[in-house]
Amino acid sequence: MATNGRFMRSHINRAGLVLAAVAGIAAASVSAMSASANGVGTIFVVNEGSSTVSVLEHVSQSVLVTVPVGPSPRAIAITPDGRTAFVANRGNGTVSSIDRDYYQVSVTTRVGKAPEAVVAPLDSTITLVAEGPGSEIVTIDTSGARVRSVQVQGKPIALVADRAARRAFVALENNPKIVVLEDGERVIGQIDIKEPAVALALSADGAVLYAAVAESNSLAIVNVGSSQLVASVPVGLTPLGVAVAPDGRVLVANSVSHDVTVVDPVARTVVAVLAVGKRPVAVAVAPDGAFAYVANNDANTVSIVDMARLEVLKSVPVGLKPVAIAIATVQMVASTRPPGSAAVADGARPPASSAIIGGATDATTQGAQASGPSVLPRALPNTGDGIAVAGPGPMDIVPYAGAGIAFGMVVALVRRRLARVPVRG
Repeated sequence: MATNGRFMRSHINRAGLVLAAVAGIAAASVSAMSASANGVGTIFVVNEGSSTVSVLEHVSQSVLVTVPVGPSPRAIAITPDGRTAFVANRGNGTVSSIDRDYYQVSVTTRVGKAPEAVVAPLDSTITLVAEGPGSEIVTIDTSGARVRSVQVQGKPIALVADRAARRAFVALENNPKIVVLEDGERVIGQIDIKEPAVALALSADGAVLYAAVAESNSLAIVNVGSSQLVASVPVGLTPLGVAVAPDGRVLVANSVSHDVTVVDPVARTVVAVLAVGKRPVAVAVAPDGAFAYVANNDANTVSIVDMARLEVLKSVPVGLKPVAIAIATVQMVASTRPPGSAAVADGARPPASSAIIGGATDATTQGAQASGPSVLPRALPNTGDGIAVAGPGPMDIVPYAGAGIAFGMVVALVRRRLARVPVRG
């Protein structure tokens, strides 16, 4: 009986050794995958109520990190290279620059009293900001520094520009005329659309301007070349957001009817109406045209729309009172870090963000710390290190497997000592 007991313990010891090693390998897989499973953060959602930006990753469509910015953020734009997101903070007259290497505010720029809109044209190095109380359009450069400004006759509340920033269009509060700017430096004309616009979008070639008109629940279509209103398409109740998909379809977020109207601008007809969350106020379409994202202001969610099937796939909880969305491209880009910094990036500190450039005396500190990790894993493409890891490699597993084997050996030795005790029975 004693011999049988020792024989069984011997087999148990060997099994424990194997199982511990396997557990170590499994732990390595889980650890390595948790560091690389998060996709690239591409969807930036401005939460006016919580003064944050929720960053959603493009694979699982879930929140990757939440970034504190200035008070009452109102609008957002992403630079063409995808490295910086500019957030207009209406609460303190600043623009927060979110560094996408760190998902944290790196620079805060004073632009006025209460910026309402911001746009970063695709083929330009400048960003335009609509400063409401100051009745001006402010130009900032890629570093976030203020360059110049131009006055407009009224309070600018919406802004859009063509790819090269050669032409910019400004909607004024309670004014049916849209102001036209040249090179962000001078007013060159106006377009009368009969009723005030609350949101603007341009076709990819810059030839057609779309304006959401809340008073008449319509989408105004304007020929930019002739500066003429050519059509008005009925949409839902109180439209507050508009976006153009890569295939040309126009999406309008209707805040009171809680839906999104999809318009064919060529036929000038409605092709679909999609029920979304409560009080949708903004909409954006991914650069590849696969998905659209709708900010539901009263639901604190973002609805994700499959553009091929024109179906709402799911709603993702974000911060309080989401009010704007911008989408960055999913692509590898050259690192902006100094040489040699990538090797220690995991332990690095993000850029300081306490200073406001532009002559302000009251520093913004809300953007100093992100609520998520200060630096995301180096294996993620968004860190700028040029490394994309699909899963754990052999060298990732070795330390965990070794630890598992060592643990198994200790267990085996203890069991062998216990086995020396005579077995009664």
